[in-house]
Amino acid sequence: RRVCLSCSSSPFSFAPWPELTCQGLAIPQDNDVYIVSDLHLGEGWDAGTMRYSRLEAFFYDADFRNFVRAIIDRQRRRRKPATLVLNGDVFDFLAMVRLPDELSLKSTGIRLTDVEQEFGLGNTQEKSVWKMDRIIVGHPKFFLALAELLGEGHHLVFIRGNHDAEMFWPAVRQRLMDALAQIVEDEDLGGPDMAPAIDRIEFRQWFYTEPGRFYIEHGNQYEASNAFKYVLNPTLPPEYHHNRHIMMDYPIGSLFIRYLYNKMKLLDPFTTHFVTLEQYIHITHHHNFMDLLRTGTLHFPFFFRAIREARVFEEQGMAPIKEEHTERMASLAKTSGLDDKVYELEKLMSPHVGTTKYNLLKEMLRPVARGALTFFGIALLSILCWMWIFSSIQHSAWVEHGVLAKASMLAILAVLTVVGLFLAFSFVNRALHRASDPVARRLMDRAERIAELLDVPNIAMGHTHTADLRPLKGGAGAFANSGTWIPHPGPWDSIKPKARQFTFLTIRGDRMKLHRWNDPARKWEPVTLLDEYHPTTLERLLAEGEQRPDHQGSAEEG
Repeated sequence: RRVCLSCSSSPFSFAPWPELTCQGLAIPQDNDVYIVSDLHLGEGWDAGTMRYSRLEAFFYDADFRNFVRAIIDRQRRRRKPATLVLNGDVFDFLAMVRLPDELSLKSTGIRLTDVEQEFGLGNTQEKSVWKMDRIIVGHPKFFLALAELLGEGHHLVFIRGNHDAEMFWPAVRQRLMDALAQIVEDEDLGGPDMAPAIDRIEFRQWFYTEPGRFYIEHGNQYEASNAFKYVLNPTLPPEYHHNRHIMMDYPIGSLFIRYLYNKMKLLDPFTTHFVTLEQYIHITHHHNFMDLLRTGTLHFPFFFRAIREARVFEEQGMAPIKEEHTERMASLAKTSGLDDKVYELEKLMSPHVGTTKYNLLKEMLRPVARGALTFFGIALLSILCWMWIFSSIQHSAWVEHGVLAKASMLAILAVLTVVGLFLAFSFVNRALHRASDPVARRLMDRAERIAELLDVPNIAMGHTHTADLRPLKGGAGAFANSGTWIPHPGPWDSIKPKARQFTFLTIRGDRMKLHRWNDPARKWEPVTLLDEYHPTTLERLLAEGEQRPDHQGSAEEG
């Protein structure tokens, strides 16, 4: 069995080009491509307790296996190989809070800290391998489906996201490859003349591209709270660990999930799934007083827990991390054939918020401060305008000697004041609570620029959980978001239930399409997308209820 070239070395001594790490047979460039993302597999089913973890989000192993079998059947009819791209957040290491039992602790040598006793294992390499084992054991049908795909001679590409950043570790990738190879062997899935299944697995640390055809990336690097500072070396210096182990450099969004969201989910496993920290802050505006009180008791401990582990300064001890990242960027530029375009791609990433104490404080307080300043600014302006109008009525020459005229004007002012206050508070309330999605717009903007830079017609991303498909400027290609397989409720469900769940992308030739897997019918179908409409300010003000932007264009049938 082939061994991953980088797995026998330390995390600071990777093979020269991490995108090609663990790569076997070259993937044919004319393969049919299937893209899924944001599955969020967690601990899965526990045979001992006969229960799922309360943090589990993926209950669709059988559905996914049926989907993979449909791919296999279709490719047999087409007599053409396929590549299944798992585009980030396939595994959810952040949702793993179960601790190893005493036997596992002794066999692995893992030592638990006080923080891990409360929030689950950390993200060092050895602890991430244990989490990978738990995911594999908890989702047997999912991994059997992947093994069946490999056994048919198709290819598998993993792209790292922000929830499965631990795929950076060589030992985690090796554990996953060994598990898939073992299933292929146990189930006798590979043909006698077929190359080992493990040779058809690739891991990409940033993106996967085929010249003149497509560019695929998860997309978290275009959102500041979930972007890694050094995408090719997302680690912290060893002095940050009590045993001088190397840890992942979690962005603020990951700290939020580890210290706050997981606690909320344990209390209420049916709570909304938040992708970003800002989504959580928006949703708290809709809570009643008791909900806000409960949230506050969770929110502030998260802040103090996270800030305790944060760096004081952004570059504190990070020089060797940056140097390793720089070397890998240079290797990537050379071996990928993109040359200096790799650095241009890096410039498109959102500025890293960083996990310093200052930045954590700023990110936590910014939405509150912005809302308060907006409210008080409008209130102050309204009061000044009202006083000016009142003063004008009192001193106007034509009402100076007419008591009835003055009283009439003051009555009109009183009515307008009540109406104005109602409209003003309604407007401010909706402005503060409006569910905007700046990340979706940013992904579209970056897709346009990537397509122009690399001269590729198709750009695919994930991360936001919102399936999308729209033409690029000039109509030369398309941008698509593969959406998610976990529940993604929204107004579209009133048109068709689960309209935005089980979505995926296909690329045949140079044409990309968006589909949804319909498991009861055992087929895929077009995703329901609506034309965009941009209401006027008056329409938005008078509209009843909150409008949740769809950010969707229209999708092609078929």
